[in-house]
Amino acid sequence: MNRKLLMFITGIAIAAVIIIVSIYISTFGLTRSHNQADWGTFGDYFGGILNPIFALFAFIGVLWSLDLQMKQIKQLGMDRHADEILQAVRDIDTNLSELSKTVVADIPGRKVLISHMAAESKRINEQDPTTPNFLAAEDIYIEFLEHPKSSGSMIGMAVREMADHVKMMSDLLKRYPLQQDGEHTPVIEYYRNKTSRLVPMLNDAGMLSANTRAFFEKTR
Repeated sequence: MNRKLLMFITGIAIAAVIIIVSIYISTFGLTRSHNQADWGTFGDYFGGILNPIFALFAFIGVLWSLDLQMKQIKQLGMDRHADEILQAVRDIDTNLSELSKTVVADIPGRKVLISHMAAESKRINEQDPTTPNFLAAEDIYIEFLEHPKSSGSMIGMAVREMADHVKMMSDLLKRYPLQQDGEHTPVIEYYRNKTSRLVPMLNDAGMLSANTRAFFEKTR
């Protein structure tokens, strides 16, 4: 029980006893009686007044305990729901990492992967589009953007699957319970920031909806 609430209830109980004793003393005085019937009357007086008060406090305590148990059950349900979402988020992140390793082109000395295209997209989007020929050196990236439009392209299939995974990721992250300060946990922010690196590339390929793009752009 909350410490302040417990002290408040205890204070009320003590005050009730003091008030009842004071009323009794002011009415009948402090003369000690040797009559058993007087003591019986005295006990009935205290019991008749204090018992209902203490019974009320006990009832309030039961209600408080039930409310606390309901909150704990609700929290356990939220924690279990959060764990399920986090597991799905990790699975999607693993799949995105594997898809990012898809080979786009072979050039002397290295293989160009989708992950390289994501980095290239970020670089291009951060440049000033008014600069003359700012896309002149990005022929591979421009050719890469044509693959998602082709139904028979393995690269295009990988990009479309990545777009689906990014959408699922945004849907799951939106459903993850927030902290008391209204922010996501550091783990969720990590996955959100990591996935957001793919957004410029998928957006250039025309694979993302406005809602999905807007969700991840908040972190960039």
